[in-house]
Amino acid sequence: MRDRYAEAVAARRAELRGRERLLGPGLRAELRDALVLARAGAAAATAADLTDLRHQIDVRHDPALVVDAARAVEVRAYARWAAAAGEAVLRVALHRELPVQWPVAVEPPGRALPQPPPPVRVLDVVADAGAWRLAVLPVAVAPLTGPAGPAVLLPALGAGVLVLATVLGARRAALRRARMRSWSAELLVALQARIDAELGRRTAALAADVGPVLEAAAARRRADVRAELALLAPREVSGAPA
Repeated sequence: MRDRYAEAVAARRAELRGRERLLGPGLRAELRDALVLARAGAAAATAADLTDLRHQIDVRHDPALVVDAARAVEVRAYARWAAAAGEAVLRVALHRELPVQWPVAVEPPGRALPQPPPPVRVLDVVADAGAWRLAVLPVAVAPLTGPAGPAVLLPALGAGVLVLATVLGARRAALRRARMRSWSAELLVALQARIDAELGRRTAALAADVGPVLEAAAARRRADVRAELALLAPREVSGAPA
């Protein structure tokens, strides 16, 4: 006749040996790999967000709007990483059958973003020789139209002032756009580098914090499994397979 008790004991021993193997070495490496994947996913999504923002930036925008949009990308990057890292820790714990829950807090950015470029002053463009050449052009050609009297020179001077104001305004707007374009490009490059470095720091810190907790929980479960295996040793069960 079949010894159902011995078969149940053998099945339980096989189950416990399987759990013991799950609780063996390699836990920290598994955790590290899971967190590296979480970091890579968050970094890739952040790079896509920054690319979209780079395409959306208009040099006519207020720099404060660009700073707000860049800050939103950074906050979203850390929130995305926190969610992915928390899921990674949970997957490792469930795979090892460990009762460990580790919610990952979303830490806000710790540093301010680079300041916008200074406003363009009139003095920044008034030294432009090309603008002055265009301004004196009406005065220079005034004598060609007739006697260089007040009736000719005054309108020419007025035209010169108008040309100068128009040219200076155009040069000032062009300089502002150039500064804005250069600043926004530098801002996004610096922001991406900062986010990548911060994600690496947070990933390493989380692995250092969670690794010992998981290993301690695994050691306790391993001791419980081995104690039960000792109780179910073959010598204590008549007819049970080894």
